[in-house]
Amino acid sequence: MYYDLHTHTVWSDGELAPSALVAHAARAGVRVLALTDHDTTDGVDEAALAADGLGLQFVPGVELSVTWQGLTVHIVGLGVDVGNVGLKLALLGLRSKRLQRGQAIVQALEAAGLGDARAILERDGIVSRVHVADWLVTGGHARNRATAFKRFLTRGGVGYVAGEWAGLDEAVGWILSAGGDAVLAHPTRYRLSGGRLQQLVRGFAEVGGAALEVVTAGLDAGEMGRLARLAHRHGLCASVGSDFHKVLPWRSLPGGLPNLPEGCRPIWERWSLPSYVQEVC
Repeated sequence: MYYDLHTHTVWSDGELAPSALVAHAARAGVRVLALTDHDTTDGVDEAALAADGLGLQFVPGVELSVTWQGLTVHIVGLGVDVGNVGLKLALLGLRSKRLQRGQAIVQALEAAGLGDARAILERDGIVSRVHVADWLVTGGHARNRATAFKRFLTRGGVGYVAGEWAGLDEAVGWILSAGGDAVLAHPTRYRLSGGRLQQLVRGFAEVGGAALEVVTAGLDAGEMGRLARLAHRHGLCASVGSDFHKVLPWRSLPGGLPNLPEGCRPIWERWSLPSYVQEVC
């Protein structure tokens, strides 16, 4: 797969710098790459410069946190103008909410006797629960991230603090106002019933959503086929993204994904890409 439209760097919860991510993607054969860090575009300039040097077509992006019916879902914005004032103000607000949640989590962990957790807040990028989980692992309180989330950071855990994010229509509106296309990220990961997933996708389409992430890490052919039919049913394009965070033996590398199922309308058909990209891809 020559396209990878969902990746992360150290500016959110990934482990590679933007330039290192681009180099890694180029070695994997990616020709069109989007950087979509959570609630920030701070890594876009570095990634764009690196992509230009390696001959990749770069798509500036972002992944927004959204609250829908009490559930956190993620909307990827592709092709956004990172200088758009409305988007910049929205991202500042989201990062402020993340920091406030992080401060509340740190206070809860310290109150539970788990030690001085203030280092979690001392980073240049966003503060996420992944960084809290890593702190818990480093401090010997959990064996791995999964255990840290289960024991401390999900509902009922001492470090659980609910996040309240933007509404679906608001987040899609920010992306559209910045000239981008909105993509509903990894739809199966929310563990919704068929009916609720239909409701989410319908609502997303109604507020101006452009595409469903049909191909992503961990899906089998049947799941991708169902998502492709769901996208078609609601008049949505299809997107593909590894959701790459770091090099792991059991996770897809950038671009290391199957092709879109037949009958999908790729999101990139909405864009004007250089002719060499169209020919190769």
